[in-house]
Amino acid sequence: MSFFGTNIKKIRQVRGLSQKAFADLFELNRGVISSYEEGRAEPKIETLLKVADYFNLDLHNLLTETLQVNQLASGSDIDHIMFAADHLPNVVLNNDPNTTKLQKILANIDLVYEFSEGNSLLSNYQYGDILFLNKTNKSKEPFSTLIAHIDGNLTYYSEITEKEIPQAEFYKIVGYISLAEKKNILGEILERLERLERK
Repeated sequence: MSFFGTNIKKIRQVRGLSQKAFADLFELNRGVISSYEEGRAEPKIETLLKVADYFNLDLHNLLTETLQVNQLASGSDIDHIMFAADHLPNVVLNNDPNTTKLQKILANIDLVYEFSEGNSLLSNYQYGDILFLNKTNKSKEPFSTLIAHIDGNLTYYSEITEKEIPQAEFYKIVGYISLAEKKNILGEILERLERLERK
């Protein structure tokens, strides 16, 4: 069950839940969630079943592997954003005012890319980081800002070969979320939008 703590932390981060909010969903206290995440305690089977059921997750996956953002964003009746590397993000409509803001932000994003174990990692990023990219013409941007998307992986323009150029799509990074560092650019944008709307 070594992955349970890692996975509930990731679930919380993807869903924007504090430890207390997550604990309240399952009638637990915040300290218990903290001890799961830090590996100091193991959950009861009934807690495992409740978490898997609530977020519509496969129990085996919850316990035996690090869950990816797209697995976490497709669960339960909680409204969500689906992140996928191959197409534009779909935002599910609900009554939450943040959904409308997210739609505005994501409307012009061409690619949402998560660094997962199966993908190559760009320097300065970690597994679990999510990049928001816009397609660009390589002749109109400085080479130092270009990212090539080839066969499902991202590479800096400076690192691709002449042979790879024709099969590459070129992007520039317009934002990212780092789950590892708890640095959430999208969250910061939402906060700024909220402050502007209050004025």
